[in-house]
Amino acid sequence: MAGIPVSRHVSYSSVATSEISGIKTASYENPQRKWFEALGACLLWLTCSSSIILVNKYIMVDLGFSYPMAVAAMGMGFASVATFLYCDVLKRVPPTVGIDAKFYWTRIFPVGACQGLTLFLGNQMYFYLTVAFIEMSRASLPVTTMVALWLARLETPTAAVIRAVCVTAVGCAIAAYGEVHLTFIGALLAVSNLTMESVRLVMTQYLLVGCDMHPLQSLKYIAPAATLTLLAGSAVREYPTMVAKQAFGIVARHPVHFFMAAALGLVVNVLGVVIIKLSSATTLKVLAAVRGPIVVMCGVMLFAEAVTMIEFFGYSIALVGFIWYQYALTQRAAAEAAAKLLVPLKA
Repeated sequence: MAGIPVSRHVSYSSVATSEISGIKTASYENPQRKWFEALGACLLWLTCSSSIILVNKYIMVDLGFSYPMAVAAMGMGFASVATFLYCDVLKRVPPTVGIDAKFYWTRIFPVGACQGLTLFLGNQMYFYLTVAFIEMSRASLPVTTMVALWLARLETPTAAVIRAVCVTAVGCAIAAYGEVHLTFIGALLAVSNLTMESVRLVMTQYLLVGCDMHPLQSLKYIAPAATLTLLAGSAVREYPTMVAKQAFGIVARHPVHFFMAAALGLVVNVLGVVIIKLSSATTLKVLAAVRGPIVVMCGVMLFAEAVTMIEFFGYSIALVGFIWYQYALTQRAAAEAAAKLLVPLKA
């Protein structure tokens, strides 16, 4: 039930001074108020995105609802309905132009299917790895993303980006070495999850580049594709066992937990849109790095998970590399923007 990150390579239309979840997306009259709104959105995103990880862990491990595809499908299904009501029924977001059936099934659906598989693999890891290590492993996403974009010939990384990614890779390798509960299956799932997420980002850049779509509209299209993929997989892989073990009774006995997980997933996505509007996509990525230590500490305190000093040291290095990576991307974007401004002057 994690959020759907927004690619910086896809064009999205803006929303004029409308409100998303009670937070204005524009406040040009009062910059100080806009700063406080951005700060509040960031703090709320940190709280909700950390909470959803812990709630998912509790549902699947502690409550015994060990069906990761079904859990992810519930969250994506909830997001599908909510965004449809907000975008199409209430019409609070500008409609998307040029999205026909062929475009959806050839461009949007593959991205949604990869998103669904990413969520499934992420949930499956809870059975083999600690919450702390799962969050640590996500710090290596810049490594797999850079390699995937380079192999697809969509980006050529700068020297600074390569150095930052190498630091991140070293830190993650040290953290993995220090993980006391690391198993072969757990390591395989972690690598598969990171690979699938990188493939999704590459497909988003390749298939949806230039698509003028509001982020909530993109969620409205991608969430049903992810839901359909997860439901199909769950029907084949999980449904017979769910019926045999009467797993739906767990949902009936603990409806608040399942509703909370689905609602938190939607809130994280909406807050991501708000933060991008009030600040930037880079802010959202830095927040993901800040969230790591929070989740690690919660895993230690709430689930009595062990974190070795080697693991903590490695994660600290990876965190530094992640922040350096974001800074290098920002510097490259600034250099590219400056180069584009110089072209008309030379002409």
